[in-house]
Amino acid sequence: MGFIAAVHLVHDELPLVPTIQRCSDVTLRYEYGTTTAERRLQFVSAFSDEHVVLEDAMAADPTVSDPSRVATFENRAVYRVAVDSDLEIVPDRCVEYGLFVFTVTSCDGGWIARIHLPDRDALSAFRTHCRDRGISFHVTQLYDSSATDDRTYSLTERQHEILTMAYYAGYFEVPRRVTQDDLADRLGISDSAVSQRIRRAVSELIATTLENDRTPDEYG
Repeated sequence: MGFIAAVHLVHDELPLVPTIQRCSDVTLRYEYGTTTAERRLQFVSAFSDEHVVLEDAMAADPTVSDPSRVATFENRAVYRVAVDSDLEIVPDRCVEYGLFVFTVTSCDGGWIARIHLPDRDALSAFRTHCRDRGISFHVTQLYDSSATDDRTYSLTERQHEILTMAYYAGYFEVPRRVTQDDLADRLGISDSAVSQRIRRAVSELIATTLENDRTPDEYG
């Protein structure tokens, strides 16, 4: 059984939070971390075409050092950074509570961790761990995990907003009743930002709702 929760975590010394706050139109997704004999390393995906702006922000970010773009794809780039902060987004010790992490994505000046917990005591322990370290901890979603399993997905609030607005405004109808420019005007953002958010959100939904027992080669 257990619970699925979405938790918003904010602290100026959490890894990459200064970058998130400086590049609010860029979505970062934590991929994984590792510890060597000398330092902690993290890999993150950045969903943006503005590589120079993002990399400048990372270079000025006091929570990380030595940012390096290790891969570039059509809709994202993958970065490796060395962590210079004592704080962790989701501490390793939370494994002791039975906490499992689905996704960690940037949102509203911090990180949104989408997690599975065996019970509310585990959530309480995670909350206490964060608040003892001054990390803002806010549960934005909490529901019984029996409602879903392998089809779990995570949209940021901005992605949810743009998809909802686009759907009800008729963007997905044939013919379309609104354009990307119309949506950009309503949200007060650029046409490019609208395009990126829609593509990232649709990609997330497709990746988690299609059959996962097939390989890309089958469609080549």
